[in-house]
Amino acid sequence: MRILLISLLLLSFQLSSYAQILEFDQLEMRYDQKQYKSVYRKANRLLDNPVYDFSFVPRYYLALSKLQLAQDNKWRRRNKYAIEEAQQTFKELKQTHEGREILRAHQYELSILKSDLSQWMNELSLDGDRQTFALIEDIVETIFTDVPDVAEMKEDHVVPEVDVVVEEVVSISKQRAKILELSNDLLGVPYKWAGNTPKGFDCSGFTCYVTEKGTDKKLSRRAADQYKNAIKVKRKNVQPGDFVFFDNGSGISHVGIVYSTNNNSVQMIHASTSVGISIVDIYQSSYWKQRIAGFGTYFKD
Repeated sequence: MRILLISLLLLSFQLSSYAQILEFDQLEMRYDQKQYKSVYRKANRLLDNPVYDFSFVPRYYLALSKLQLAQDNKWRRRNKYAIEEAQQTFKELKQTHEGREILRAHQYELSILKSDLSQWMNELSLDGDRQTFALIEDIVETIFTDVPDVAEMKEDHVVPEVDVVVEEVVSISKQRAKILELSNDLLGVPYKWAGNTPKGFDCSGFTCYVTEKGTDKKLSRRAADQYKNAIKVKRKNVQPGDFVFFDNGSGISHVGIVYSTNNNSVQMIHASTSVGISIVDIYQSSYWKQRIAGFGTYFKD
């Protein structure tokens, strides 16, 4: 028992020490890909593990998956209390600071669910299922009353205009160029939990490695500390070599390096949990653009 307790404490320390929690990232990505059964199973497994009791994220995604899966009649009959359980979870989330932050950070996700539930209500009305209709109506009108409609969220998340048109070729310092060169050479390296070598990286391990190799600057290991220590940069002033940070509702959870600012957008190179070191346009990704916390730099040029 003592050995088990020590192991749990060590794992808990590891989870709190590295802001990007692989298991939580996988929940978000699988839900974004509509893998609701997978999200349901994985969230339940995390909830059975006391190591993850520090966060409400698994409960949040379990509730989301229940409401999506309950739209299938067979699944709902096998899990007849799923809707009420999801509703209770959302009520409890709204009563805590962390829960409210999770809901705030996932407004776009919730707006899509609200739209799905509203469409489901139409189907339930046509089917004459008054009991289920009343349950979903109560959730939409009470739990999701402050969640904007999908159309409003899309308007709010249009890529902002910038005053200066970014040219295809951007002049950057030698240090920035070196970091990008090193990053580019690592494309395809797999993701590895707590990894910080070319054998495998997590997000902050990757930024630490290329920054130290390219500039001799030593960064804090955690993405949250990298955000705290960075010089904050406005969106319109972002340059290749700057960092971009993301918040999953429980604080800074991911960091990437700005790779390009062509076409008034931002592409980052980062350690993706699914494909390793890769490049993505953060404003073309519904997953990343909704979670941007800000930009920062360790250069004074």
